[in-house]
This record gives sequence, C-alpha cells and structure tokens, in this order.
Amino acid sequence: MVFKQLILFALIAVFSSKLQAQNVLGIDVSKWQGTINWELVAEDGYVFSWVKATEGMTYTDPKFYTNIEGGISEDLIMGAYHFARPDNNTAQQDATNFLNVASAYIGTGFLPPVLDLENPYVNGQAVLLTELFTSEELSLWAQEWMEAIHNATGVAPFLYVNGNYANHLSPDLNSYGLWFAQPDETLNPPSNTGNWDTWGFKQYSWWGDISGISGDVDLNIFNGSIADLDTLIGITTTSMISTLDFTVSAFPNPTKNSIYLNTHSGIQNAIMFDLKGVNQMLPYSNQKIDCSRLIPGIYYLKITSNQGQVVTHKIFKL
Repeated sequence: MVFKQLILFALIAVFSSKLQAQNVLGIDVSKWQGTINWELVAEDGYVFSWVKATEGMTYTDPKFYTNIEGGISEDLIMGAYHFARPDNNTAQQDATNFLNVASAYIGTGFLPPVLDLENPYVNGQAVLLTELFTSEELSLWAQEWMEAIHNATGVAPFLYVNGNYANHLSPDLNSYGLWFAQPDETLNPPSNTGNWDTWGFKQYSWWGDISGISGDVDLNIFNGSIADLDTLIGITTTSMISTLDFTVSAFPNPTKNSIYLNTHSGIQNAIMFDLKGVNQMLPYSNQKIDCSRLIPGIYYLKITSNQGQVVTHKIFKL
C-alpha cells in the first residue's frame, strides 16, 4: 500500500508505477462496505470502482449515490452494476430499474455498465440459475438485458460471471466484454473463461484490505494500461503527445477537482482553454491544476516546458 504522505507525490508515484507496470487496479463495492473514505482509497492507488446500483426490478442499493459520487469526487473512474434476478423478473423489468437509477452514470468517462450474473440468495439459500434455466434460456435473458441497456445508452455493457456461468452461457454473448470472477489472490490472467477468448477485468480477491474501507472488499485488475482504460471509457488522449524529449502525463482524466502533471522536465506554465480558445485562468502550482470551478465539458490543456516545448492534452471535466 502507498504510504500516506503528501497527496500529490503519492498520486504521482502510483500513476507512474501503473503506467510502467501496466497493473491498473480497482475495486467494486455495495452497501456491505459501509461508509467509504474515497480519499484514502484513491491515495492507496486504486484507479477505478464499480458500484452496485440495483437488483431485480425494484431494489436500489442504499449506498449507490453516496458511493458513486464519493468516488467521482476523488477522481476515480466509476461505473454502475446491476445484480440480475432472472428467477423473479423479466430482463426488461430489471433493465428498466437499472436505467431509472444509474443512467446519469453511463457514458463517456464512466466504466461500462455491468450485468452481475451470479447465484442470488433467497432466505439464506443459493438459487442456482444454471440449474433453474437452460443455457439457451439464461443466455436469452442476459442478451435481452444487455441489448436494452445498449440501445438506451449507446454503451455496450460488460458481463460479470464466474467460470461456471461463463461455460453455461451461449457463445452469442461473448461479443460483450467480460468481467471475470476468479478470487485466486493473484494478478495473473484468469483461466477457464468459457466461451470468452479474452477478458477485460478480473476480480482477483473477495478479501481485499485497503485504506478507507473497514472490512473486506473485492479487488480487480484491468487487462491493459491506463491508456487502454481511457479508450474503453471513451477517452483516447491519455497517450502522451510529445515534442522532442518533453513528455507529460496528466491525470486523472476525466477529472472532477484537480489535474496532476508528471514529467521529467521543468514546466514553465500550464494553461486550460475551452473549446472556443478562451483561457480559463486556472491556478497552477506544484504540478497541480485546480479544475473544481470548471463546468463539466471538454477542455484543452497546453503545457509549456522551460525550454519552450509544448504538449497538449484534451481534458474531460466531470
């Protein structure tokens, strides 16, 4: 875990190691994690989080809005997931509930929405969906939910399953991204992913111990780099645009409050412009830009080195 020192230097260290090691780590949470200190989660180096939004056709997780806004406030990449209840409802009923609650958190800058397909519990007993439904029946239900969300939002959802479900479901579903549950406590690629040839995320632990959360929390790894993750969420500009030897990483992007700059060269100034070219006159000091007063939208950040070299980033303000 990252030692709690100055936030700026902690963030720079974490993101630099992520860029080099390609290990982009995150968590997923629900009401069971209680009150979360998202500032500490971010300082520990976790880049993204999914939050439980809904279950079935009526239930909303009571911590959903608090959790997702808390993560956004600390510049984590956030997303919403839905716990499927095909044992009780139609796919459209479940999809409608999810859209009513989570639509504002689906789109550019957010993780893809997720259908969490696993055994529900009723009166303390597991309902084995793989026994209750044939492969064709369960696959059709999942397909209908995924299509309903995709059609309503324009974003293709991911599917969260373990190996049992990945093998039970139809290959027709493998066009959707896979978030695979394999809590083997390693960052190694998952095995036995059924009808999926590739994976997007692996849930590698159910017993994570991190700052900001009391008790266990699920830990996840993304199959790619920070730049790959930004591409997934609709941001394609984290790859650094460089002039000669001047390179600068600007993170997190998208952001809600601040942008941090990391470079081996000296920075003369950093200026944020809106799409009309108007200088937003944001305070810049110690490689940090305060973006809190900007209205949500797209901006351009022009960074000039001490030698006059220039790097430009497109910045998404949430």
